[in-house]
Amino acid sequence: MAYYNTECERDSNYAVIEYLLEHVRELNALSMGDVARHAYVSKSTVSRLIRRFGFESYNDFLENADRYVAQDFTVTLQVTPQEQRLLKDRPQAYLDAYLDEVCASLLQLKETVDVAEVDQIIELARLRTTAIFATDKPLTLARDLQRGFLAQGRLIHVGETKRKRQQIALGLSEGDFALVLTNYGRYVEGNRAMFEDLRRRGIETWLITLAYDGPNTLLFDHVTRLSKNTHTAADTYPMRAFVEFLIRRLLVAAP
Repeated sequence: MAYYNTECERDSNYAVIEYLLEHVRELNALSMGDVARHAYVSKSTVSRLIRRFGFESYNDFLENADRYVAQDFTVTLQVTPQEQRLLKDRPQAYLDAYLDEVCASLLQLKETVDVAEVDQIIELARLRTTAIFATDKPLTLARDLQRGFLAQGRLIHVGETKRKRQQIALGLSEGDFALVLTNYGRYVEGNRAMFEDLRRRGIETWLITLAYDGPNTLLFDHVTRLSKNTHTAADTYPMRAFVEFLIRRLLVAAP
């Protein structure tokens, strides 16, 4: 979407992106030749564009495209079937309950967040080669953290594609630092092997999560939970508040 929202419409790559977005629910039925033909470009143009965005091949792109499809938002937002019915039949009741939960979760941060832990994260990222791992909404927060550290003259790694994240993970060495952001644990569960490998190679890992409390938390040296509840529909608000506080602290803390 970032490319579509910023680039010139006269660019041949723009036509490819526009066609892909217009047919996002049909991607698995489209070959690279189909895309090239309908976008009036060559197959090599499509291939170069796919690789430009970090995918190894067109098939790799298709495998990762599902998370951009609107139907996945109900999973990302943790909307249960019961909540979907309430949202459809009694939207005001859903809105009231949702806002109550968001407010309660933000107030809970007063009890769950330890400023000393925030300062420890900052110190580790300042002293060691550091990577932040995240996907979906927490990825936006990872980019915010990256810019915050960059403002202090410290470059840290953030991967925006699966391939790039894997490259970053393989490039870390013993004694380096990995910070993982995930609200509900889907990213941890789906990348257990990568985090097992980091632990095996002596890379210190720190998980920041809203509500995840699964067995894979044992893979991390430190865990910061932003909620006392194992399930919450508070979405990214608590993590955003935490990350924004961390950045504010970073920008004023003594080097």
